[in-house]
Amino acid sequence: MPFEQYLILPAIVEIKSDEKNEALRELTQVMCKTLDIRKHKQLLDEIQKGEEAASSFVGQGVALPQAKGPIKDEFTIVVGRSINGVKYDAARGALAHIIVLVLSKDDFDNNTRQLQLLAEIAAFFKLEQVQQEILAIDCPRDLRMIISTLKTGLPEEKQTKPVKSSGKAGKTKNTNPIVSAAVALARETKASAIMVFADSVRENEFLDLLKTRPKVIMVTSNKTRFDPATDKKIAGLLQAPAIPASRTGQMKIGMLLALSRNLIGREDRIICISGNSKNGVFDTIVAIDVATEYEFFFTTAKTMIPQDVKPEVIERVIGLAGEIAVEGREGKPVGTIFVLGDTNSVNAYVRQLIINPFRGYSEAERNILDPGLDETIKEFASIDGAFIITGDGIVLSAGSYLKPPATEEVPTLPGGYGARHLAGASITACTNALAITISESTGTVTIFKGGVIMMSISRPVAREKGVVQRFL
Repeated sequence: MPFEQYLILPAIVEIKSDEKNEALRELTQVMCKTLDIRKHKQLLDEIQKGEEAASSFVGQGVALPQAKGPIKDEFTIVVGRSINGVKYDAARGALAHIIVLVLSKDDFDNNTRQLQLLAEIAAFFKLEQVQQEILAIDCPRDLRMIISTLKTGLPEEKQTKPVKSSGKAGKTKNTNPIVSAAVALARETKASAIMVFADSVRENEFLDLLKTRPKVIMVTSNKTRFDPATDKKIAGLLQAPAIPASRTGQMKIGMLLALSRNLIGREDRIICISGNSKNGVFDTIVAIDVATEYEFFFTTAKTMIPQDVKPEVIERVIGLAGEIAVEGREGKPVGTIFVLGDTNSVNAYVRQLIINPFRGYSEAERNILDPGLDETIKEFASIDGAFIITGDGIVLSAGSYLKPPATEEVPTLPGGYGARHLAGASITACTNALAITISESTGTVTIFKGGVIMMSISRPVAREKGVVQRFL
């Protein structure tokens, strides 16, 4: 169920206080009054205890406080905003401008579903377009309508006034010639799938030009924009990092995520549609033969994706790696390593450089799928050493020194790769783990498996007036 279905108020709550506890009190009072919950203080205490254990600030001005309460539905949600910002005890004094209070039912124990909901909420409210709209509202409006408008990517007037061609009545005008050309190419080359990088455009009109065959795989940083349950054209919906990426980078990420979810196979041919999100148009079509593109890798590793690593964990870690590569920390570049899966084997080659900061916390508190852990991961990324993460997404340690056996042969790495990359290659050569490294000097994200480079994704070039992308 989409998260907006759990909203209990039609309007955004205006938060008056700039202090965290008072802001949480305001939102709790609104929720309790709306749901007729009498134990207001008890609920507030639980929220504040959760904040003491770990801040719910998820970055980019968004916070997701949570608690359990006596409610009928699985979840209830209240959204508040503060134009001036709330002092949220976040790293480096960051302010919270959008606070989404999430209450789950007392006996609700589906942790996976809860993490999915929180991730969906965090990804949506972190989007620049969403924040601009929410924080620019001059008067209360129907929040569900605002969210629905933003999720579809369509301006409000276009939702009520579809563009028609001058030909047959009811026929949609072709405003996406690239999409039409891609569909024709897919048919002529007998492609297995069309992969669309939807962030390249702001509207969803292109969906009308796609067919059910070949299957359509949608890659987007805003998964709430599409609903595969109602649109049968979409065979797969993949979460892309909410960062600018070159066309080549988009395709590499999309192919890896599609392989991790078994949406495509070794013998498939994929037609990719991409573009520059700054221009808001599709402008690139690429045909990829999976076996040819990844021939070297398929001949050197047993499996492309570790069997014990969940696809959503790969999505989340690649997203975090991309954000760290682009943002750094305190304006300075940061490099680190994430080691995913086969942790029983990996731990034999690990020792701590520092006291493990994740030791002693419950698995629920250190699950990388929880968006509330994002800022913690980014803080510890500046520490030397690696993050060791299970296939289920549980962070076992940070600041971990990797010391694989010297007897393991590792192919020679290209010039420019240093000790961090060698460690990532070596740990994957002696285990079935996946290693994702971030270069501190270049910001390149490199993925290792079986001791070899699976793929590398370059960081966009930053300039004074925004981000200028490397095109191809």
